[in-house]
Amino acid sequence: FWYDTNASEDCLYLNVYVPKKQPTESDNYDVIVYVHGGAFMVGAPSFGGPKYLMDRDIIFVNMNYRLGVFGFLTTEDSVVPGNNGLKDQQLALKWVQEHIKDFGGNPRSVTLMGLSAGGASVHFHFFSPQSKGLFHRGISQSGTVLMPWATQESGLEKARKLAKSLNCQISNSTRTLINCLKASSADDLIVKTRDFYDLDKFPLAPFAPTVEVESESAFLTKHPYKQLEDGDVLDVPWLTWITTDEGILGAMFLVNILDETDKNWNEWSEHMFDYKHVCEKSKKQDIAQKIKEFYFQNETVCESNIKSLIKVFGDRLFNVGFETAVHMQADAVESPIYAAIFAFNKSTATKKVMGFQLEGVAHSAEGVLLHELEFLESPIKLTEPEVLMKDVLIDFVTSFAKNGKPESIGVNWEPLSTENPKYLFINDSDAIQMVKIPELSPKGFWENLNFMENKQAERLRDEL
Repeated sequence: FWYDTNASEDCLYLNVYVPKKQPTESDNYDVIVYVHGGAFMVGAPSFGGPKYLMDRDIIFVNMNYRLGVFGFLTTEDSVVPGNNGLKDQQLALKWVQEHIKDFGGNPRSVTLMGLSAGGASVHFHFFSPQSKGLFHRGISQSGTVLMPWATQESGLEKARKLAKSLNCQISNSTRTLINCLKASSADDLIVKTRDFYDLDKFPLAPFAPTVEVESESAFLTKHPYKQLEDGDVLDVPWLTWITTDEGILGAMFLVNILDETDKNWNEWSEHMFDYKHVCEKSKKQDIAQKIKEFYFQNETVCESNIKSLIKVFGDRLFNVGFETAVHMQADAVESPIYAAIFAFNKSTATKKVMGFQLEGVAHSAEGVLLHELEFLESPIKLTEPEVLMKDVLIDFVTSFAKNGKPESIGVNWEPLSTENPKYLFINDSDAIQMVKIPELSPKGFWENLNFMENKQAERLRDEL
């Protein structure tokens, strides 16, 4: 699936879904524009269908955007600055501004929404001057710009590696390199992408958004961490959440090879936890041991402590980047930041779709309830508890899209602030409450590893 070439370069289309009645000039429906996930490498609008959300009077738009090497290859200069996939999303948002009124939509009430890489994409638009005015609220499901997989490092090195694998002559000229890549077939480029997965499915997103060189058309020229520090972020409401067991997404690939994982821990860690390009080679094994000591107390990785494996994947790939982002953004803007933890464990829908063997509330658990997955041969039949939970989630999303505040009967969702770090804890449709969590993740442990990312990446960039 990851290397499937059943795709087309002729992909820049979007879909518009409207309420059943014929639109008139007096209609002014709120608009939700959805960005699909897939680690910036795979995916399609069918990952996020409109069926459930269309029970409410809104207009729903979903889109394609370029992925993998087509969307996120960069030579770190003006030849291929990068972020083509994000620029495709931006183009779709401009189209919505120009044309959604013809479908009965309100161009002044556009909510940008996405899951996983789609959620991180939504967040990236908060940091692009080119996106200002194109949307008015954002919803990020399990994806922020500060998660390690969301920003690409060593882009030029990857471009050269790709060129070498396609027998291009490597020179100092990035123009020559790119001309050779352009002569390769799309299928060959996709197939060669597998060379960038050092360990089966790791890292999750070898090609991803990047900080570009300055230009009029640049999407992003400063690291989002630095922009958050400077308060240079779009000041509109942001709703975001994670699930309690995000790390199942990583652990699921290793659950049947735990002995091998333990034996190769020092060699595999940089790939599993996505620090290959943000750490000096001489420090990698020491860091691997520190991670094992912190999460496993140096015990063998095995079935009895699988929850620790889920925890380390969750913290590194999702939780730390989520917590850091919501706190920094709450400090940087006047608009409300609504943050939640999705802990609904009565759903079997995610297991049916993703094939998860592990217990817990996995990555995309709420997405399966919110969005009809159109790529499935037969639709999932939701259980009664799942239907009730779906309705609450749709309440939150559609009310936020209408007035900037997520609402459902009996729930008062308070904005998060650094002084009052409250998250909405969603256990069940009738068990939802605000919970104060001063420390959601072990940020200090990961920050002390001094990876060259976020703050360190911007400092290194300034030195260069």
